[in-house]
Order: sequence, then structure tokens, then C-alpha cells
Amino acid sequence: MIKPQYLGLGLLCAGALVSFAPGASAQCVVADVAIQAAIHGGEQPAEQVNDVAIDAKGPCTGNTSVSTGRQIQVGGTGEVRQTRQSRHQLRSSEQASGPVSGPVSGPTVAVPVNVQVDVYNPAERLRR
Repeated sequence: MIKPQYLGLGLLCAGALVSFAPGASAQCVVADVAIQAAIHGGEQPAEQVNDVAIDAKGPCTGNTSVSTGRQIQVGGTGEVRQTRQSRHQLRSSEQASGPVSGPVSGPTVAVPVNVQVDVYNPAERLRR
């Protein structure tokens, strides 16, 4: 089973990457973190879908959108379907907060993290 601290570690790493990107502090940033895990005894692999849409038109300044999702299935012998939809829409703010040096707008920085794990556990078929 995936532990919650791994999700925090993933977000921390994503934040670190964004903070080292040149000029990213004044841009818009989208972080989308998804974890889908299935440990089951089903005959078919799990169907795992992560549908992410990011709508950020033109130069963008001063906005952030963060979404996290976790879907965990443990046990069972039937079909496993995990579906996640995430929508981000960003527009530039009127003014960036605080003094900003250098460029104040630019393309949106996207940090997608998608972890999908499917583990077949034959011992589930013995549970009846």
C-alpha cells in the first residue's frame, strides 16, 4: 500500500523543481499529482485512467493550481476500474503581488505526476 508520506514527498519534489526553474516564481504553476494503486486477484489488469486538462491561454502571472488524488484498491477478484478527472483553468492575475524583478509573465509551468500501480495477488482467489 502506498504511504501518505510518499505523496508529501512527491509534492515537495515538485515544489523544489518549480522553485529552481528560472523565472517561474512570477509565472503560473499547475501541479497535478495522482496515485492509482490496485492490489487484487482479478483475472484482468486494472483499468486505470488519469484524465488531466490544463487550460492556460497566453502569458500568465501570479496564479497557482494544485490538485492531488489517491485511489487505492486492496483485495477482491472482480474487475478494477479507477478513473480520475482533473481540470485546471488559469488566467493571468491583474497584478503580481509584491515587487517582481525581471519578466513578470510567461508560459504556465505544468508539473504532472501520475503513478499507476497494478499488482496481481493470486492469494485473493483463496479467500472465499
